[in-house]
Amino acid sequence: MNAIAVHNLGKKFKLFTSPSGRFLEYISVGKVKRHTDFWALKDLSFDIPTGTTLGILGQNGSGKSTLLSILAGVLYPSEGSFEINGKVSAILELGSGFHPEFSGRDNVYMYGSIMGLSKQQIDDRFEEIVQFSELGDFIDQPLRTYSSGMTVRLAFSVAVHVDADLLIVDEALAVGDAIFQHRCFRKIREMQADGKTILYVGHDTEAVRNICTSALLLDGGRIIERGDPNYVVNKYYALITDRERAYTEGNLIEHGKVPGEGYEPVFDFIQNLNTAKIVCPPEIPVKEQTIEVNSTPRKVIFAHAPSEITYSVNIERGSSLAFAIGIMPGAWDKIPQGVKFDIEILCDGNTENIFSRVLQPKRNVGDRGWHNFMIPLEQFSGKTVSVVFHTTGSGDDLSYGWSAWGWAKIVKKEVIINSEKINTTFSENKLSEVFTSCEERFGNKRGEITRVELMDENLNRKNCFNSGDIAIVRIHFLLHEDIKENLTIGCTFKNKFCDIYGTNTKWQRLDMSNKKRDRYYIVEFSQSLKINSGMYAINAGLVIVHSNNEIEVLDRRYDCLFFRVEKRDPMVGIIDLQSSLKEIQI
Repeated sequence: MNAIAVHNLGKKFKLFTSPSGRFLEYISVGKVKRHTDFWALKDLSFDIPTGTTLGILGQNGSGKSTLLSILAGVLYPSEGSFEINGKVSAILELGSGFHPEFSGRDNVYMYGSIMGLSKQQIDDRFEEIVQFSELGDFIDQPLRTYSSGMTVRLAFSVAVHVDADLLIVDEALAVGDAIFQHRCFRKIREMQADGKTILYVGHDTEAVRNICTSALLLDGGRIIERGDPNYVVNKYYALITDRERAYTEGNLIEHGKVPGEGYEPVFDFIQNLNTAKIVCPPEIPVKEQTIEVNSTPRKVIFAHAPSEITYSVNIERGSSLAFAIGIMPGAWDKIPQGVKFDIEILCDGNTENIFSRVLQPKRNVGDRGWHNFMIPLEQFSGKTVSVVFHTTGSGDDLSYGWSAWGWAKIVKKEVIINSEKINTTFSENKLSEVFTSCEERFGNKRGEITRVELMDENLNRKNCFNSGDIAIVRIHFLLHEDIKENLTIGCTFKNKFCDIYGTNTKWQRLDMSNKKRDRYYIVEFSQSLKINSGMYAINAGLVIVHSNNEIEVLDRRYDCLFFRVEKRDPMVGIIDLQSSLKEIQI
């Protein structure tokens, strides 16, 4: 049975540019339109089974509060429908549902009566409500004299003591102090144990991980992710990081993805440009050039049309050709027609065209920027072939044909077979959890984490440990520009619900200053896994700490490795504090 069922829910607001426009539309009885429609929610559908806890995440303005206001009966939807089974208690905004001129005592009785409780029932709960809120004698003072913390204490205390079937909490707990928050979460867990349904909204991602059985992510009034809380939290982090990067860097133009972790380069066409056979106009030579994409320096081969670049390459099994094509931004509005990009493979006396694409950035805005591609070369495995890159004009006018091949490489899928014997007590489900981790990755790519390794103290790769074993994490990274100071590499261990331990080079006072571009570095973290049995994940981060409040993310990888810990002696919790016990004789 579902406590809440939402079907194609939408909420529309009318936005007016001025009060006069609102008045004119009103007196015209709809004949004159002076508003624009704003959909705060659109096409929302989801179910919340009875007895579960759903967490809702999203940036400010994503529609979270509007959704909860509809479910609490404060607003009506513009389209769609929803069903609620049971009595609802809601904390929507600070002090909502309370009267500022009434005392705390009067507000308790007013809210309780609205929730359908008799005066006797409120009398029976009153002392417990006051004790939980710790308001003491202030319970008889007007609400307008309360601080924000006192108001939320009263609101939460009343909401959880009215025997509701469904509790809706909208970011209210962020106002309370740490001790009160602990008390609130303990009460929430008691309600969960009693089979209550809870809808929790906030920016506290650790709370979502810890108390929610499922989560969804709202953006622009629509659901963009739903499912396991840990997965949704990672998506939320990626979303806000991308938005922040877009804010600071402006309009980012890159289409497709560059092969990252899991691919190793076999042949770099740019590094081997001096070995290639080149045909081009003598006045506009083919040459290596450095550009910036998303504030990250990248190397390209500038090849003004017409040009032909031929390489001789041995193709290994499982190889693919990864590359990008683009026209320099300065030519976007000047190039009269366009450039045609072709790649041919000459093998065993035959010529095969494996790629052809025309870019016309002046006519088609979508052709602007850099376009990434990856083409399998399996049919040429084990053979030495000629790879030919052609640029030609798409018309007769070749002026401003400032075309380039970006970061072209032959790459191969990296296959890592763990030689360690896997614990035979694993179930098939647990094995799938280890080997099908859903990594989330984001950053501005001024540097990149190329590999993360998990090993035992003998440097053997491993994904199953006994509690107390030494685990070594090695983070390999590459910088795309010189970084003089504040470079920080971090490693965090976590379970499904929360981070259990994390540290970094800054906190450990490991000097990472004056690191050079195009150099590979490795940082090793060694720790004793004094933790309980369970499945754990590792996060790795490469950042620049400009200040305590300003961190520039170069590359951050969530859930990049999974591993399991087995513990022989039973315990409760996560961390093994290795208690010692003895009896004291009296």
